Order: sequence, then C-alpha cells, then structure tokens
Amino acid sequence: MISIPKRRFGATILMLLALGFSGEVLANKHETQKTSHKAHVTQKKSTATKTAKTKKATPKTKTASVSQKGQSLASSKQEYSRNSASGSLPDLRKYPSGTPRKKAFLRTVMPYISRQNAAITADRNWLIAKQYENRWSPSERTRLKDIASRYKVSWNGNTARIPWNSLLERVDIIPTNMVATMAAAESGWGTSKLARSNNNLFGMKCAKSHCNSEPGKVKGYSHFESVSESVSAYVRNLNTHPAYSSFRKSRAQLRKADEELTAANMIHKLKGYSTQGSRYNNFLFAMYQSNQGLMAASL
Repeated sequence: MISIPKRRFGATILMLLALGFSGEVLANKHETQKTSHKAHVTQKKSTATKTAKTKKATPKTKTASVSQKGQSLASSKQEYSRNSASGSLPDLRKYPSGTPRKKAFLRTVMPYISRQNAAITADRNWLIAKQYENRWSPSERTRLKDIASRYKVSWNGNTARIPWNSLLERVDIIPTNMVATMAAAESGWGTSKLARSNNNLFGMKCAKSHCNSEPGKVKGYSHFESVSESVSAYVRNLNTHPAYSSFRKSRAQLRKADEELTAANMIHKLKGYSTQGSRYNNFLFAMYQSNQGLMAASL
C-alpha cells in the first residue's frame, strides 16, 4: 500500500530531471546558433563594408585622374584665353614657328573678328528690315542716327530721305578669313614689335595729331588698347575710308548678284592697301590658300 506512492514520486523526480537536462541542451544549442548567426552577420557586414570602401575608392581615383587631366587641358589652353583677361596680344614668340604658332595666333584673333562681323550683320539686317517701313519710333531714329555716324554717312534725320544705298554699301562685313590673313601677314603671325607693343595687327599708321608717343610704342603707327580695338579699327577703315571705295562697290555688286562674301572673292578687290599693288594681293591670296584649313579649324 505504501510502496506505490513512493514509486510515483520517484518517477516524477526522474521525469523532472530529464526535462531539465533536455531544456539545458536545447538552450545551449539555441545560444550556439544565435552566436553563430551573429558572427555570420557581422562577417557579412564587414565584407560588405570593405567592398563598399573599395568601390568608393575607385571613383575617387578616377575623379582625381579626370581632375588632373582637366587641369592639364586648362593649362594648355590658358595662353589662348589670356587675351580675354587683358585684351592684349599674348607673346606668341614662345611658340615654335609654323603650325603651333599659327594655331595660337588664330585662336587668339578669330573670336574678335567673328564678334565684329556678328555686330555688323546685326546692324545690316536691322537696316534691311526697316528699309520699307514708314513708321519710326524715337529709339529707332536714334539707332539709325548712330549707325550713320559710325559709318560716316551724311543724314539729316529725315526718315523720308534716308540714304539707303550708301548705308548698305558701308554697313557690311569683311570676310573673316580675309581679316585673319591680313592680320597674320601684317603682324608676322603676331610676333612683330608693332603687334606686341601697339596691339596693331594691320600696320595701320596714325595721323600726327593722333599719334601716341608713349615709351615703348612704335612711333608713327596707331596704338590700340586691345586686339578687339585693333580689329574694329581695321574693319571701320575699310568700310569708311575714301581710299577703299572701289572695294565697297565690288562687295555691293556681289551682294546684288546674291553671291557669298568670301576671302577668295574679296582679297583681289582690295586696292590701295599696300604700295606693292597687285603683288600684295597675290601674296595675301597665296597665304590664305595655304592656311585656310587652320582658319576653318579655329572658327
């Protein structure tokens, strides 16, 4: 009668011990798996971080390389852009004679020539548009008066009697390559003392009353503050001086025939610029032909 409860009690104790041992084993196994999983995640995160750092480092290296390349290109073109800062002609003598110097010269002067012709074209197109209009605002009258004054065309302000033929004969471009060829010929591709000291690219002389006798300047020749001013003076001279009237008439005839104005068809129209006469024009034409590829690349 007494032995039965003892056996049940003993069995109960054995069962509890078994359950406790099993729970401990399971807990240890779970902890081991948890630690293992944590280590795996940490290792994966570390690997990902290293990979990210490696990937991040690659663009930095490439960026630095691109930056250095950009600085190198900027440095190589710095000489060409110097004129935009001061307006003066850079010292082109440090470039080897031949193609390197020619390229440097053309990259320096061509933008000024193009801008000058663009401004003239804007005035000319405006004149053509207004030629058959009867209404003039005060600002339009002022603009017309300014153009007539700059191109030395006499006009009394009467819009019913505007000298259109004289205006359109003078307000016109000089072909860009023709201007560049003459600048190169007269300045020795920008290396002459007159070009370096006076910013005078076209050998333009000055009247005694307007000559600048500053130290270091070539006497007897015009002195300009910038290359742009030199180009502007040259174009204005051909468009207004009585000596080049035949040049302007030939240009007007080409316009009337609806032909394009080019260096090839205008160089021989220029008379009286040099005492050498036609030999000078032949020289200019040959110079233009041998360098027109470089000029086209500089536009």
